[in-house]
Amino acid sequence: MKPILIVAPHTKIEYTARKAADNYDDVTVKLALLDSAIEVVKEAEKNEVEVIISRGGTANLIKKTVPSIPVIEIKVSPYDLLNAINIAKKYGKNIYIIGFKNVIDHVQLLGPILDININTYQMENEEDGKRYIRNLINSGEKVDSILGGTLAENLALEYNIPTVFLETSTAAIDTSIKEAKRILKATRNEKEKSERFKSILQYINEGVISIDSDGKITTFNSAARKIMNISGKEFIGLTINEITSNTKLIEVMEENKPILGQILIMGKAQVLANILPIVIKDKTVGAVATFQDISKIQEYEQRIRAKLLDKGHVAKYSFSDIIGNSEAMVKAIEKAKKYADNNGTILITGESGTGKEMFAQSIHKESPRKNGPFVAVNCAAIPKTLLESELFGYEEGAFTGAKRAGKSGLFAEAHGGTIFLDEIGEIDIEVQPRLLRVLQEREIRPVGSTKIIPIDIRIIAATNKNLLEQVEQGAFRSDLYYRLNILKLKIPALRNRKDDIELLSKYFVNKISAKYNKDVKLSSKAINKLKIYDWPGNIRELENVIESLVVLCDDIITEDDFEELMDHEQVNEQNNFFIDENAETLEDIKKKYILKILSQCDNNQTLAAEILGISRTHLWRLLNNYHDNSN
Repeated sequence: MKPILIVAPHTKIEYTARKAADNYDDVTVKLALLDSAIEVVKEAEKNEVEVIISRGGTANLIKKTVPSIPVIEIKVSPYDLLNAINIAKKYGKNIYIIGFKNVIDHVQLLGPILDININTYQMENEEDGKRYIRNLINSGEKVDSILGGTLAENLALEYNIPTVFLETSTAAIDTSIKEAKRILKATRNEKEKSERFKSILQYINEGVISIDSDGKITTFNSAARKIMNISGKEFIGLTINEITSNTKLIEVMEENKPILGQILIMGKAQVLANILPIVIKDKTVGAVATFQDISKIQEYEQRIRAKLLDKGHVAKYSFSDIIGNSEAMVKAIEKAKKYADNNGTILITGESGTGKEMFAQSIHKESPRKNGPFVAVNCAAIPKTLLESELFGYEEGAFTGAKRAGKSGLFAEAHGGTIFLDEIGEIDIEVQPRLLRVLQEREIRPVGSTKIIPIDIRIIAATNKNLLEQVEQGAFRSDLYYRLNILKLKIPALRNRKDDIELLSKYFVNKISAKYNKDVKLSSKAINKLKIYDWPGNIRELENVIESLVVLCDDIITEDDFEELMDHEQVNEQNNFFIDENAETLEDIKKKYILKILSQCDNNQTLAAEILGISRTHLWRLLNNYHDNSN
């Protein structure tokens, strides 16, 4: 059936309506009056008629009986009314107009103008109209004619009174059809929005329940059923307390205050819920709750963390993992915790092997960014030709060998979290201006691209070099230095916190013993020997020495084991690895120490670099420098 139906309560209206409908391809006309019209409309409802047009009592009855379909009432035009009155005058001046409100409103004002007596009666239904006619006849009043619609016409004929039918012009019906088409369009738009909204509600993972001002459920999506693990054919229209008593929807509606991030038991599940009042024109008319199963949230978090772990973008260490009770270490930890609370750039300084990255990870895990990625970059380990593309990413075809789809840089991967730039002093002078821009603008431009990408990151840099000296030597930009050197954190060398050596040594012995499935302990004399050594490689060197001792010993590590491992000449009362009285410079001591370690590692540069606490690239540069100077 066509979407617009005209229910004509009279053959004359039917005829006029069909003439008007011929101009439209979406309008049907049917003849029906009052109760018979209801049958027609109910059948039309099944056939998906969307708008109904009718007149007078029939229109009113359809509105009351079938509220699901909008009804357009055909208006009686002044022309139609005057034309009917002019015909009724032929029967006499005493004209009675009987009809519904839209017919008789203000019509009696025409009486004096037309020199006639116009009497009106607004009837409610057919029985009411009959009662009025009977009373009128019994009163002896002179009735020359009755004017009105179908009901008035039927009553007049029954009592043998002249009647004039109030006809409807084609123009009036055409106006009603245009209004129906406007409503049809608006209704379809609303239906489309409603269906879209319903689809979203049914397919989102969050449970959604809403109630009206009476506490009755107006929305209850499939996710809510699944999360709460409850069954039932239909919950719409039931009161919320019939389903569950712990949603707090009634409480939020009555107090008009939202509850956000509340952990509740709904049905059989523990959920994280947000409950808000629904307010229209300053009046609370209901409430809505959205909620997620906490077990699912935990599952998603584990997946995300696993994904980040695959990329190495998760901080493993926190402040509780940092071992040390010495005054210097306690002060460094206190300062780092204060830095964690804000978003400023941090520069961590300290010798190699002191634990700068452990501090950086701990700061991240204590900060508001703890749920974001932690991206660690060793600037010395990446060749300078690749450092720029690794940090900033690149577009497809940016250079020979570039991936077809391009690559996101490490800065982009750190978005929402922290990036740790270790050995920042090794970064090439040509890349430094681009790093400065990131610090200033918090935006990057991938290599080969014209696109600027805003990023939300915190930068923590670390170095074992004196950057100010590098600035003076022209190897490091002064503006970059001052941008990095905002929040300063110096990690003490192990020789400056010897009170922690015993604690650290025992920790490493237990950890490494478990690794090799052994039960090894440290003797007190061995601990004293460990304390008198200066540990130029700091904690990293201590851990490596302890690992060697655990491997070599089966039960107790003695002072003799330590001296044998280190070589007696290395452990002397001056607490230095190599003291060459004939050495003229500190560089000579450093060189001999490096060459000695390299020799002990059978020229394995990777192992030597690890013991020395420097990168393999850094060691390679030093060895090249020694070779050049010897030539």
